[in-house]
Amino acid sequence: MFTNKGRSGDSMPAAPEPAAPRRVPSGQIVPSILANGVRFVGTIEADGAELQINGEIEGNVRGGSITIGDTGMIKGDVVCETVTVQGRVEGAVRARKVQLMRNAHVLGDIVHQSLSVEMGAVFEGQCRYLQDPLRDQPGISQGASSAAPSHDPTFSGGSPFGEPASEQDRLSQGVIVTGASA
Repeated sequence: MFTNKGRSGDSMPAAPEPAAPRRVPSGQIVPSILANGVRFVGTIEADGAELQINGEIEGNVRGGSITIGDTGMIKGDVVCETVTVQGRVEGAVRARKVQLMRNAHVLGDIVHQSLSVEMGAVFEGQCRYLQDPLRDQPGISQGASSAAPSHDPTFSGGSPFGEPASEQDRLSQGVIVTGASA
């Protein structure tokens, strides 16, 4: 009934070639993602890397850019170039650019060069402007009092506030939110 007439001796289809590893164009950064439902305990050091946190971290985080998603939570200090908070941070934040989105909840101090706060964000702590918040300065620790104790020497406990290094450094007791409400 069925014949192999006109076919070569091999009746099995050829196996597909293994997929080549995905290459990322040079200069493009692919974020490292901690998925919702994943809990990490310990220090994360990802200098220059982009992090997307949708799960929970109990420990300090250092990176290039970090986004804490709606379901994300960090119990510890965050030191990055750019920090965007949509979820929850219980600890100090030190970054050049900090954005608190409408669902953000930050319990801790913020040291920043640029700070934006959307309507609806909750921030309980003090904020301080520094011309270069990531530069080591005498009298100012790299971290702040945090919910998670730190044994890492790059994140020292205590307050992130010291004597101002220059007249450009100033302490504010609150946050002014501008813009139209939606």
